[in-house]
Amino acid sequence: MIKLIGVLIIVIGFALKLDTIAVVLIAGIATGLVGGLSFPEILSVLGEAFITNRYMSLFLITLPVIGILERYGLRERASDLIKSMKTVSAGKVITTYTFIREIAAALSLRLGGHVQFIRPLVLPMAQGAAESNHGEISEEDLEEIKGYSAAAENIGNFFGKMYLLLVVESCLS
Repeated sequence: MIKLIGVLIIVIGFALKLDTIAVVLIAGIATGLVGGLSFPEILSVLGEAFITNRYMSLFLITLPVIGILERYGLRERASDLIKSMKTVSAGKVITTYTFIREIAAALSLRLGGHVQFIRPLVLPMAQGAAESNHGEISEEDLEEIKGYSAAAENIGNFFGKMYLLLVVESCLS
């Protein structure tokens, strides 16, 4: 039963709204240690996943870069940049990103996803635009902006890939 400590760590971490990546990594390490793996064995499992799954390698490479950028104020700079533009709204920021994401997905380019792009750039820019136009925003409005920002990634990726499939299908027929 104690081997499920990782689930408890994730539930508590998410309930406290802690950093998602850190919570998941800590839960994985704790589960491995409780499960009888040594720290080198846990690193070995992560290394094997790194080698066999290229998306894991991209994630692990971008994770420290995003952390460093956030540490030195990437979110604040993105928000300040948008706040300085008077005609930009949260909707325009999210719509523009959705359009960019569709084009990138249609060309099979990967922008980074929720963790590497939405959280550090798109969300603070949309939040800054909302604050610029409406002053201080409520927690409910902030949660709605978070939802729309996350949806922009998913919608742009889905429809971009659909465009690609339609082009490929029309070329083959």
